[in-house]
Amino acid sequence: MTPPSSFRSSDVSPAALERPLVPRFLLAGFADATGQLIAERRDRTRRRLVLVDAAVAELGRYALGAGRPDAPALARLLAEVEARGAEAVQRITAGAFPPRESDRASLALVLAAQLLLGRYHRAEAGRVATLVGQLIVSTIEEAEEDEEEAEVAEEASEEAEVDEPESQGMEGTAAPKAPETRKPEAVGGAGAPDVLLPGRPPVGRSLASMPALARQLAARTWQVVRFPAPVLLTSDTPVVLWAPSAAAKLYQVGLGSAHEVRVPLDARHGLIVARHAPAGEIVRDLGERQARALNRTVAEGAAEWMYYHPASDPLEGVELPSPESA
Repeated sequence: MTPPSSFRSSDVSPAALERPLVPRFLLAGFADATGQLIAERRDRTRRRLVLVDAAVAELGRYALGAGRPDAPALARLLAEVEARGAEAVQRITAGAFPPRESDRASLALVLAAQLLLGRYHRAEAGRVATLVGQLIVSTIEEAEEDEEEAEVAEEASEEAEVDEPESQGMEGTAAPKAPETRKPEAVGGAGAPDVLLPGRPPVGRSLASMPALARQLAARTWQVVRFPAPVLLTSDTPVVLWAPSAAAKLYQVGLGSAHEVRVPLDARHGLIVARHAPAGEIVRDLGERQARALNRTVAEGAAEWMYYHPASDPLEGVELPSPESA
């Protein structure tokens, strides 16, 4: 059955199937009364004043897969989620906390999308995949060397003890078997990917895990941190994962290994989504020391750009490692 023309993705303009990589409301709270904010490069080599809309445009957009018949409906759903997320943030920063369930659900979906599509999170996942691949290759090579040494030792033993029966302990001992190599599967299975991220060529991604990820976020303990002045910054990766450095593992990337998800909501408010928070869901009034710690976490997670209120200097006293060592 042919779907009605109103539901055909081919009848929808390409712009209607695109969404900003970073929703506007996650940057707007850092602008001054003129709608401008400071954009500073992650490496601290450039700083400039920019309009919020220009910053959103520069960060780019992702496209819903035009080949999918449900692309228009998915685009409308994502736009609605962003709109409700923006309203939720307005209510939370105005004092409505803990949030009502609908606000919690909408904002959790926005955060889940950012964790799946954010530039830094994608780069980290790729980096860890590469390192894990190198570890697997190294393990296979070591296993092959051990196997060769065992064969040499076995041959030497047989030559030295020709009249002795074979050792029963060696029977049935199989050489370490290398894991089968598999070609990467197409994103989204056999069909077209849910979204295409900017790149040459564009990178396909699936949103299949987004509802489950949002449920995990919504189930954690939420806290708001509040500051008396506009001291916070955000970045092109506004949703960051945090764990104590002693708890971090090379192969752990994702919500499951994070103690907290940290999200600057505006220049004075941040959202902490914690795995364990004995104090419960409260608003915490904090000072400069805690602001520097939060700013450092967010700045370290930036892929390229950081953003903050023109009247503030949130990077004062904050030393950032180079992106290579971060």
